[in-house]
Amino acid sequence: MVVGGYRMNKLLGAGAMGRVYLAEHERLGRRAAVKVLDGWDAELVSRLFCEARAVAQIGDEHLVDVYDFVADPQRGVVAYIMEYLAGEDLRKVLQRDKVLPQARVAKLAAQICEGLAAAHKVGVVHRDLKPDNIVLVRRGGDPDFVKLVDFGIAQFAGPVAHRTRAGIALGSAAYMAPEQAEGKRVDGRADLYAVGVVMHELLTGEVPFLGKTSRETLEIMHSTRPPSAIGDHGAGQVSDGMAKLVQKCMAKRPEDRFQTADDLRKSLLDIAELSTERDDRTQMMGALRSRKGKGKLAAYRNLSTVAVLGMALAFALGLGAGLLIMAR
Repeated sequence: MVVGGYRMNKLLGAGAMGRVYLAEHERLGRRAAVKVLDGWDAELVSRLFCEARAVAQIGDEHLVDVYDFVADPQRGVVAYIMEYLAGEDLRKVLQRDKVLPQARVAKLAAQICEGLAAAHKVGVVHRDLKPDNIVLVRRGGDPDFVKLVDFGIAQFAGPVAHRTRAGIALGSAAYMAPEQAEGKRVDGRADLYAVGVVMHELLTGEVPFLGKTSRETLEIMHSTRPPSAIGDHGAGQVSDGMAKLVQKCMAKRPEDRFQTADDLRKSLLDIAELSTERDDRTQMMGALRSRKGKGKLAAYRNLSTVAVLGMALAFALGLGAGLLIMAR
């Protein structure tokens, strides 16, 4: 299948709204990811167009670039063409590494906040932030450059904002803010709640809330139980400052959280700097201890050598003195 001059080569994934393919432009040879809507529904077509338009207009480096939007009713094809990200999402990183160091988590989350801040300023709330929708790509010498993807259920401030019906919860249960779980209209603070859940998972290897079913997670854990402290999950390498920051992100009431993505980003950068300094100090102290240990060992070796020579000299002198006495 060819869409907008791009030939579909490989299925990359499928979601609630459609499928994403790796494609290549037939004439230019440029690779791209093409999101194709399943079926033709006027409301979904409008939402997909608004997703493509909103992300394209935001134009932040931490959001996936959108190249084009294609709607062909005769063929029943609706798609938008976007930047192909040759990297891996945080879900795959978690599956491999289990947990991540605090400094790395803080730096990743700060980039997430940078992308969210740009979206929030134009009235776009992602509403489905989770490790699967956070992709790490190599940018220059940095292998941890963050790209946010899948604004498919985003809330827009434009003319289609009313299309999301009140009372219907959209999103992934484990990462959903309480007000979002209740089907209320939300603002950027719901995304910051999700950032807190993502950080909790990166630091501990598990989400703070996980019921037996999505309904239990939404109705019981999010509504009645306070978020568990990171320390309760055996995360011994997490500082008190980071633990409190994550707790604040996951506050039940939006007014008790960070109020903007920029505010959260500044706090994360402070923690990242302190964590890096702490890691550097730990490595330095380890090196010094290692050097001291080697120095002591060398000293012991030198002392042992001197002691042996001294004993040998004393024995020789004593033996010589004894022989002189006997000779007399």
